[in-house]
Amino acid sequence: MTLYSVAPPQAPEDASKLAATLENVGAGRKPPARILVVEDEWLVACEIEAALADEGLEVVGIAASAEEALQMAEVHMPELVLMDIRIRGNGDGIYAALEISRRFGLRSLFVSANDDPGTRERAQAAHPLGWLPKPFSTMQLVSAVEEALRGLRP
Repeated sequence: MTLYSVAPPQAPEDASKLAATLENVGAGRKPPARILVVEDEWLVACEIEAALADEGLEVVGIAASAEEALQMAEVHMPELVLMDIRIRGNGDGIYAALEISRRFGLRSLFVSANDDPGTRERAQAAHPLGWLPKPFSTMQLVSAVEEALRGLRP
């Protein structure tokens, strides 16, 4: 006899997120922006996630490689991708941003210490929504994300 497990009921925090989203939509407000973070330095990724959550934005996932970024973009279809350039695995953040744009029509905001003219020129092919050089403050991050979202949300 084979036993199958049944998924546990939604955690209360998931239910409260759903209720908040429905309340926003019912009140004519837009739901929080869904953002994918592509960053291979775990502590930096967690700091970004916390800063965005404090602003009421939803981080749908954290990817450390181009391959993970492509998979998560397809599954979660975020509004915005925060993209580091030097990431793990095959392909860099510029490659990932180009592929995410081509496959899913999603735009990126580059968040990177690689700010040299050659890198920036290569990145322009992905039509980025902006460029945030590392290191950055929380205020700079939030400001750059808000500006990028204004470009996406008329």
